[in-house]
Amino acid sequence: MEQKINYSRNTIGCRIGGEIFVHPELYKYPELYQAVVAHEKKHTDGVGLKDVRLDIFNNDLKDVKKEFYKFILTHPRTLLGWLPLTKVGKYWAFDLELAVVWVLCIAMGWYIEGYL
Repeated sequence: MEQKINYSRNTIGCRIGGEIFVHPELYKYPELYQAVVAHEKKHTDGVGLKDVRLDIFNNDLKDVKKEFYKFILTHPRTLLGWLPLTKVGKYWAFDLELAVVWVLCIAMGWYIEGYL
């Protein structure tokens, strides 16, 4: 089934169910656009180990990493997509994977701070 592509300024790219969301200005960067859409199409409808591996290794973006980070810096609102809870299109989305990352980072910072 072909996923519908929608637009949201709060993310570079994400998938919610069968819908893919990309930033509306991403089309101006065709290589990055194709890489982001290809990456999102590989995700499953749920949350699984395959999705975690996709995001950790992210081979789809390896040739456009510089352009990816430049896009984030020139469109700072996309940083909202890195929060565990954010609004994407008409959906409020909770990203368990990002929540775990945030909890681990905060715990690590708290642990390190306690021993300095």
